[in-house]
Amino acid sequence: MVTQSQFSQVQFQAVLNNFSTLYNVMKAVNFVDNAMVNLSNDGIKVIVEDAKSIQASAYVTRPCFSEFKLALARQTSPDTEDGTQPYVAFGLNLKVFTDCLSMFISGDFDSSLKMIQKGTGAPLIVILEQHGEDSLTTECSVRTMDAFDCMELDFADEQQIRSKINVKGPEFFQLLSEMDRNCDEIEVVIAPNVPHLMFHSFGELHSESSVEITNTSDMIITFNCTDASRNRYKFQHFRLAMRTLALASKVALRTNCEGLLGLQVMIENNDKSHMFVEYFILPLMSDDDETTMN
Repeated sequence: MVTQSQFSQVQFQAVLNNFSTLYNVMKAVNFVDNAMVNLSNDGIKVIVEDAKSIQASAYVTRPCFSEFKLALARQTSPDTEDGTQPYVAFGLNLKVFTDCLSMFISGDFDSSLKMIQKGTGAPLIVILEQHGEDSLTTECSVRTMDAFDCMELDFADEQQIRSKINVKGPEFFQLLSEMDRNCDEIEVVIAPNVPHLMFHSFGELHSESSVEITNTSDMIITFNCTDASRNRYKFQHFRLAMRTLALASKVALRTNCEGLLGLQVMIENNDKSHMFVEYFILPLMSDDDETTMN
């Protein structure tokens, strides 16, 4: 058990009251076991990716925590040279972490989560406290790993962005839920003209289905499209994102000229703070792409 005197020696310490939302978010992005964890003054970022074709980043923002302390190495300036905030990075088995959280997640209990790490290479200490007449405390030590490289995907170049769409989370989740779950691929068409947004699924035995949405739909919050785009993606990647979309209050869709699809999912925490999960889904190679490569 970590003693009070040891708290002053740690690199990272945070407390999260009522951590059920965190558990649900971590469970949703746990489609691979190992994740990259970045700790910064803005909060926690957990990154997972599969087969270099889909990446999910879960952001647990600092306002979600009732206590958050991070001792970063001294910098010559507030930001690093590339303009990003300094951070601490390490690898973590996300399945082990979520299994630890699950011990106190069931039932209507007032529980809190404390996370502690002493420094580079040290395990992540997870302390779960269940408050009440029968106060219970459980401590888990989750081994960390060396940081590893992840794909660098973003929409930093505004000139490359073709579309930005904000939609209501529950309605968007319902739309995708009604599509054929057995389909192999899904085509996303976004255009300045009607129907503006279309999802076209392709399944076995040449079965097809499509859904069209105009920018006047109640589901659409804002719609901006400069150039029409038509890209196909593995529907399996949408299935992975569905676990998070089920929790969404709002979703932002973005595409760029290379067909990269971004889904930024906003999730309300129990105390009205917010967590975010951002998915980057790479498009399937088209026949035109293959011809160009040859």
